[in-house]
Amino acid sequence: MVVRKIIIAVMFLMVSASAAIAVEIQDIKSDHWAYSYVQELVKKGYLALYDDSTFRGDQPVSRVVFAAALGKLLDQIENGELKLGATDLKAIKKLSDEFKAQISDYDTRVASLEKRISDIESGKVVIQQDISKATLEFRDGIQQLTDDNKKLRQDVGILTDQVSALSDGLKRSEQARKKAQTSLWIGVAVALIAGLASN
Repeated sequence: MVVRKIIIAVMFLMVSASAAIAVEIQDIKSDHWAYSYVQELVKKGYLALYDDSTFRGDQPVSRVVFAAALGKLLDQIENGELKLGATDLKAIKKLSDEFKAQISDYDTRVASLEKRISDIESGKVVIQQDISKATLEFRDGIQQLTDDNKKLRQDVGILTDQVSALSDGLKRSEQARKKAQTSLWIGVAVALIAGLASN
């Protein structure tokens, strides 16, 4: 925002106040404080409107746009298309001094932001590496659990077969014991009857 105001103020000081051709700007009201400045700068060719005749003054100005506008202005000064008087030079010096701290602060803030972005990018790489490592460990863990589950199922199958065999063995033993017990009781009954018959 400050950079845009500097551009407008500096360029306005260097252009004449003549208004031969009116420039219609769709998105700035004619009673806006910057309307006549913008209109004059567009008329002189320092700034351009978008295809829909809007200026879009609320958008930030990139360093590339600033450099292009300043370069065009300097070319016109060097070519003699613009004449700067002592008053203009004094005003430019005053503006330069007034905004020097803000421009310097802007550079410091940009450097700080670039460092933060770099730090964030570095952190992003570390996080991506951690995620990749965790994903591999998770996959390995899932594979190990799958293998363990398969082994447990096999062990459970073996144990089930063994329990079934033991159960069958117990049933046979129980049947054999009942049969032996029945035979024993029959034998005792026969002996008792034979003993009673012989008395």
